[in-house]
Amino acid sequence: MCAATRAAVRIPSGIKIERQAPFGPLSYLRAHVLLPGELHPVVRIAHRLPGNLQIPERIIFDHELVLIVKGCGEWVLDGVRRPYAMHDLLFIPPFSPHSIHADERVSSEHVAVHFDFAPDVPPATRGLDRRRPYGVRFTHGMSIATQRRLFPGHRLARALNEIVAAQASAQVLGPAQASVHLSGVLLALLAEPVKARPGDMALRDQTRVQAMVRFMTENLAGRVDHAALERASGLSPSRLQALFREVTGHPPLDYLRRLRVEEARRLLADRRLSVKEVAALTGFRDTSHFSKVFRRVDGLSPAHYRDALLAGRQEK
Repeated sequence: MCAATRAAVRIPSGIKIERQAPFGPLSYLRAHVLLPGELHPVVRIAHRLPGNLQIPERIIFDHELVLIVKGCGEWVLDGVRRPYAMHDLLFIPPFSPHSIHADERVSSEHVAVHFDFAPDVPPATRGLDRRRPYGVRFTHGMSIATQRRLFPGHRLARALNEIVAAQASAQVLGPAQASVHLSGVLLALLAEPVKARPGDMALRDQTRVQAMVRFMTENLAGRVDHAALERASGLSPSRLQALFREVTGHPPLDYLRRLRVEEARRLLADRRLSVKEVAALTGFRDTSHFSKVFRRVDGLSPAHYRDALLAGRQEK
């Protein structure tokens, strides 16, 4: 049972992006209306941090997405108290009082991305902390849900991690790549119905894809083909392909290969397992096939990946 606790505050250092309570009156002075085509996000801060997420009541001057990688707890937004759990994606608008309190009894980790929807919304000022209260809304009734549950390996979770990697890179194109990844995340969130009722088609589709991903995860070492996925999902071949690609961004068997490579990375850290044994445990028919797929996804052979991983550990 996850119960939130109040503890020492841990807030990452960096650009000033917040103001602690008390705030005084915080009604929006101006609402900025955007067409979806005017979305050109600017990433301000992007990081992935371990440790308990403890944030006292505050406001921020830009928007924030928080992905709960590990852990659970509760958070408060505009006076409404909500539980959160692993794989939840939280959306925090500017000038909305909020706090987050992780359960310290479980391991925690999160990804946070601070951003503006467009460079000139709101108009540029000398500093974020000098912005006057504002809000952003989109035309055509589009909006982003305050909280939604992803699932392991979800394409939005992967994209958020890619934003962190791009923003942290020293490459000249890093910030631009981060913005491109964020555009995809925001467009996907805007395209979703904010309130999904149990009978909604979108909710049923998400549930079916989650069931297929669970089936893949539980059968990584076994034989999983299109026929097996069709039986597990109860969908026709064409519907299975279209739905899975729509939700995850990948065809089913390509997604399965990525799950297998992800598990292989974990197993390669164990010196006691040979590359051949890792291949068998992750469903590859032989080491040659394993090496070919692993190299296609990661850019390295399994043996070179293991050497680099273990060398890095020795340096630490």
